[in-house]
Amino acid sequence: MFKSEKYISEVQIFSKINKQSSDTVHIALAFDDNYAMPAGVTITSIIYNNPNIHLCFHLFVDQIANNNLEKFKQFVNNSTTIKIYYLNSNFQINSDTLILGYLSPMSCVRFIIPELLKNETDKLLYVDSDILCLKSISPLYNNELSNYVAGVIPDDDTMKNAVKDLYSINSENYFNAGVLLINTKKWVENDITTLCMNKINDGNIYRFADQDVLNILLENKTLQLPIKYNTKIQITTSCKEEKAIPPYIVMLHYVTGYKPWYQTFNSQLFQKFFCISPWKDTKRPLALKRSWLRHYAKFCLKNGKFITGIRFYCLYLFKKKI
Repeated sequence: MFKSEKYISEVQIFSKINKQSSDTVHIALAFDDNYAMPAGVTITSIIYNNPNIHLCFHLFVDQIANNNLEKFKQFVNNSTTIKIYYLNSNFQINSDTLILGYLSPMSCVRFIIPELLKNETDKLLYVDSDILCLKSISPLYNNELSNYVAGVIPDDDTMKNAVKDLYSINSENYFNAGVLLINTKKWVENDITTLCMNKINDGNIYRFADQDVLNILLENKTLQLPIKYNTKIQITTSCKEEKAIPPYIVMLHYVTGYKPWYQTFNSQLFQKFFCISPWKDTKRPLALKRSWLRHYAKFCLKNGKFITGIRFYCLYLFKKKI
């Protein structure tokens, strides 16, 4: 049996609750310090839309700055607990399989989480840090998994076609790993952690890394859940795509490298939760690409935000000279 504890150097618990109740919802996220703010906004959106639920957030990090740690502690109240798990240098992932620029070893931490939490909960919800919660998660969390290892949400046709000839699996059942409702008992019984860690480090290259590995190993072991629990969105500068979101969406997943926390994206949804989060007084990152500055400048000028538009265009010209 796999000993996932060897990857954890320390656990910090911040709580005002002496003992977790049986109805506590356990939610796990994994991120590095660069994603601390987005993860914090994800947590904010969950708390905001689930005011009457006892929540325990299990946060898996490699390092975290003290100022971010203090902000996570601000979530703690009589219904919200924060537990932080620090990874050590033993957690190693084959870097050759992380071929997509936005993937990091942190994306594979979800492999070890169920093992670590097996004695704390029979069920946990894993959520990526580029997701916003828009409604109550109770219907999602209360799904009966029975003999399934996990409840998953199907990916789109583009992704299904991308992996169609890569692996000997039914690509029609290919799921997105950004939201996973995990049956910790069945996960441990099937020794999924060991299988995942062995496969990701077996020398082969998996195009979508952790997601492919999970799809291969969990084939015929998952319960397919409605798309509303992990609806993917690809944004442009104006974020007009947010206006087309159906009202029943529960979890909104910002895929690709275009993320709403950059200043060059006019995401009203992200700003809503950012402004009520502990990070509300911090400066959001400017842009990942220089061209985003020019696109946002044009957007602002077109919409009458002349001062902002001029400022971003000057930033673009300045970056262009460097």
